[in-house]
Amino acid sequence: MFYSSMIELRNKNNNIIDYISKTEQYFLNEIEYQNNIKKTNPDDLIYLVKTKNKERINFLSFLVKELSKGFDDGSYQRGY
Repeated sequence: MFYSSMIELRNKNNNIIDYISKTEQYFLNEIEYQNNIKKTNPDDLIYLVKTKNKERINFLSFLVKELSKGFDDGSYQRGY
């Protein structure tokens, strides 16, 4: 009984050691990757042309404009 529990404990310990070593390797690779990242300078950047923002229309003014367009379109239908 004692021997089997010792074997089980040793197996769990080995699994934990494997997990720790994989975690260490991952973080070491991340640190190495950070060192390989190139620092940029203004020549490397691509500057985009800023587009003009669309003007926001007030809902009330939009409603009035649409209503006036409707009246204008309605004038062509009179006389039928």
